[in-house]
Amino acid sequence: MTDIWTEALRGLQPRLGRETYDLWLRPLELVTATETRVQLRAPSQFMKEWFENHYKAAVLDEMTTRGHAPPAIEIEVAIEMTPEAEPAAVPAPAAPSVAVSAPIPVPPVRAPPPTGLANRYRFDTFITGASNELAASAAAAVAEEPGQRFNPLLLYGGVGLGKTHLLHAVGHAIHDAHPEKRIVYLSAERFMNEFISAVRYNQFDEFRQRYREESDVLLVDDIQFIAGRDRTMDEFFHVFNALYEAGKQIMVTADRTPSDMQGMEERLTSRLNWGLVADVKAPDLETRVAILRQKAEQDRIGIPDDVCVHLATLVRSNVRELEGALVRVSTFAALKGRPITEAFVREVLGEAAEAERHAAPITVEAVQKTVAQYFSVRISDLKGPRRHKGIARPRMIAMFLSRELTGSSFPEIGMRFGGKDHSTVINACKRMTAISLEDPELRATISSLRTQLVAPSR
Repeated sequence: MTDIWTEALRGLQPRLGRETYDLWLRPLELVTATETRVQLRAPSQFMKEWFENHYKAAVLDEMTTRGHAPPAIEIEVAIEMTPEAEPAAVPAPAAPSVAVSAPIPVPPVRAPPPTGLANRYRFDTFITGASNELAASAAAAVAEEPGQRFNPLLLYGGVGLGKTHLLHAVGHAIHDAHPEKRIVYLSAERFMNEFISAVRYNQFDEFRQRYREESDVLLVDDIQFIAGRDRTMDEFFHVFNALYEAGKQIMVTADRTPSDMQGMEERLTSRLNWGLVADVKAPDLETRVAILRQKAEQDRIGIPDDVCVHLATLVRSNVRELEGALVRVSTFAALKGRPITEAFVREVLGEAAEAERHAAPITVEAVQKTVAQYFSVRISDLKGPRRHKGIARPRMIAMFLSRELTGSSFPEIGMRFGGKDHSTVINACKRMTAISLEDPELRATISSLRTQLVAPSR
């Protein structure tokens, strides 16, 4: 016979969703269950309190709907204490009479070098232009006086424009100038995953200590990823408050302004706006030429100045695409034994580069609009939870094309589709790739949509 606890969880699981169920209900261990009393064991005090505050009422309601009188639910915390045995007291030997010497100066404690920072991303390798001047100046000020100016500092802009470069540069500069400061760098996705792991394995105290107490500088990339993740936003809010009140530096990057982050809590949006919010735009022609010259010098690529200007004119979307185009051209030139000329650049990059001068950058929103019009569905349906075939297939196609044409990460695409998990986007891309190999009709549909999106505007 199924006990009332297990029976109630079976009914709740479809309503709560697998992720919520696995995180907050599955870890609760059933000790005993009768019609009047259910005794549970939680892996941590935090887990116990969270269940009582957020899910206990739902469980009792489910039991009531199944014809049971609400039982008393008691929860014990299963914390294994392993205290170290205290050594027996040993009488101290009599201290010999010695002359008191001057204290030896203790050198300042040097914090370990920050992990995750790329050595190539430093201020001396960042090209400053009109498109990023404010962001670069603010980042330099933060590096000089961490916690004193522009706290927090938020840099926002499109993919491949240099936000992450500046974030890493600040980390390196602070470590070089203030080796005693403890610097923590990570992505917002990793912050969320570490938080979930800390809750699940009863390591919340260690997590809180690492981010609230043992961090002097917190650098977070792609903060928009936590929007819509209520538990993660709540924890980051408390981390933010603890560091800010202690005068510690906070710097984050995002692909949009805080007010445009759908699903971000108002209180967190307000705090992200407390300091300076600076945008990073696509580089202008002069900046693109300077970036190409630096890259060519770094990689020892021989390219004439006029060809450099021509290449910068063709590729204008972002720094990542620009550097990739130079590498592609130089590689083909080396393989074919030909000099790098304007004609050779056009030959290697083809019509796509020429068309880029006339076409606006493709965005996830543009993909959603085109797909929605093609299939006669609403954009809100593509972002919504409905799994009807008439919606699910267009949604997967839109995710697939977003990944292919915009270069956005899986988490970024998931957020643009109503806050869906990145694994949903990965699965959609894999399925569309596999199905299109066997379904010529799907291949034709995707090809038609791709043509509409990449065709230059007339």
